[in-house]
Amino acid sequence: MSSSVLNVEQLSVTYDGRKGSHPAVNGVSLRIAEGEALGLVGESGSGKSSVALAILRYLPRNARIAASALEFRDREIRDLSAEQLRKLRGDRIAAVYQHPGAALNPSMTIGRQITETILRHRPVRLDEARGRAAELLRRVRVSNPDRVLELYPHELSGGMQQRANIAIAIALDPSLLVMDEPTTALDASVQSEIIAILRDLRRDHKTSILLISHDINMIRRTCDRVAVMQSGTVVESGAANEVFENPGHAYTKALIASIPALNYTKRDGRLAEISANAPGTAPRRSAQAALGAERPIAVACKGISHSFGAQAVLHNIDLRLGQGETFGLIGESGSGKSTLARIVTGLQPPSAGSVELFGRQVASRVENRNSSERRDVQMVFQSPDRTLNPRQRIGRILSRPLRRLAGLRRSEVKQRIADLLQSVRLAGTTAEQKSRSLSGGQRQRAAIARAFAGVPKVVVLDEPTSALDVSVQATVLNLLNDLQRDKDTTYLFISHDLKVVRYMADRIGVLYRGRLVETGSSDQIFQGPNHPYTKLLLAASCDDTAPKVSVQAGIVTDDVANRGCSFADRCPLALADCREAEPPSREAGAGHLIACWRHDGELL
Repeated sequence: MSSSVLNVEQLSVTYDGRKGSHPAVNGVSLRIAEGEALGLVGESGSGKSSVALAILRYLPRNARIAASALEFRDREIRDLSAEQLRKLRGDRIAAVYQHPGAALNPSMTIGRQITETILRHRPVRLDEARGRAAELLRRVRVSNPDRVLELYPHELSGGMQQRANIAIAIALDPSLLVMDEPTTALDASVQSEIIAILRDLRRDHKTSILLISHDINMIRRTCDRVAVMQSGTVVESGAANEVFENPGHAYTKALIASIPALNYTKRDGRLAEISANAPGTAPRRSAQAALGAERPIAVACKGISHSFGAQAVLHNIDLRLGQGETFGLIGESGSGKSTLARIVTGLQPPSAGSVELFGRQVASRVENRNSSERRDVQMVFQSPDRTLNPRQRIGRILSRPLRRLAGLRRSEVKQRIADLLQSVRLAGTTAEQKSRSLSGGQRQRAAIARAFAGVPKVVVLDEPTSALDVSVQATVLNLLNDLQRDKDTTYLFISHDLKVVRYMADRIGVLYRGRLVETGSSDQIFQGPNHPYTKLLLAASCDDTAPKVSVQAGIVTDDVANRGCSFADRCPLALADCREAEPPSREAGAGHLIACWRHDGELL
């Protein structure tokens, strides 16, 4: 049997606060052998991240830790000095955290951050460290790594930021890699590549992995064993396939039942919730939803293009969103999804084109829109940290839009806050807390409550469930459908989770390198025929397969961006002609458009 890299016995973590102590972890025991991957799953707030922080000795000052053993390579971690800990964490133990933007220094380039790690722990020259940094970015499937090394974190998409974090973590080939929700910002194809990277690390370097994730499919494909946590305690553990195929604990069964299937839509019924009374009840459809193509247009994007400097990120985007409709937008990180979302909400003016709301063109900047236009369009960001003021309590954060957008009186605000928190499955006491005291999933639910406080007509949802475990995700998705049914709300729904998009969306657009390569109804997209890039995304989302496709995401060269089909450099069907002119969109069915010179091996 291989030697133990990590041994945790009877770990307990308690947080002291002004109102007493809060136990977060109770009697957790874990053991990871050399080259083994252990998955830790459970709802947000179940104590998963506290276990990781205790192992890394990163717990805050108000935390109290107790354990029979907390050992790395048979050495007790609690006995190490601050200097010994710094050396251990930099060289032998590495971590990748849930929020990529918070883990990167905004004042340093990506190249400097990677090379700093290498230079601090290895006797190499600067040019050697920089070459190593570029190679690390290639390993995490970043194209044009030499240019990415010169960029700052704010110039990268969320998925690109996370890949940079993973490159830093694996720079020194650590013995133990602790990954806390490492793929929440990554699309399905890049997730598959990250899984392949982790397999390479385990095979080539005997790296042991503690993977914390609410993505059960990710755990199933990556880990040998799994431990399921509920309320700070491990309720079930064993071989990953065995636990997920034949769960023994009721909580594990409920988690698995909450995962949407790739062929399951909101028309088929509600998602199963752990606390739901009738999870299989089919939702009622609104009058507008039943009209399909006859819905009035809520949002119209006309000829939207945008560039950051000389780098074009959106190319002549035309979109129409019907009132009461959910339009899903999918594509790899860096494809321009979030940029388009910010343009619709007025947070980013386009370089060209315009946005119309209910038939009326609106100002490109939100500060130039009138109060009703600002109220009508709200946004849920990919990272809740961009929505929630860390200095204010959640109740104060929710009260502001209730008074300014919804027009409630002071006497009405308190009850409405309680209703909003209850609707997103947060305790009423959350109103008295600040965002830093909440888990990642709890912060995202508070951000969703903030977006709906003003009763908007259009909500742009940019990865709204990326930080949520599957059971809370089911609750939030059911909530979004309930709100849409009752208020006829229009959603622009952005997600890398194709199962979630399949469940939620009425129509779907596929964005690749700033171009819409396919649009159609949800059934048309998932049943085909498809653009070759859409086929890649669908293959990557399959539970049992990881596509043997090299995914290179990141900065696009001018040649690829301006001449020929943008997907030609990765397309297995591409011919020389595909690189000479941009393909037009052709109709593959009623309302189903595919921008491709070839289809099913034939020239169009």
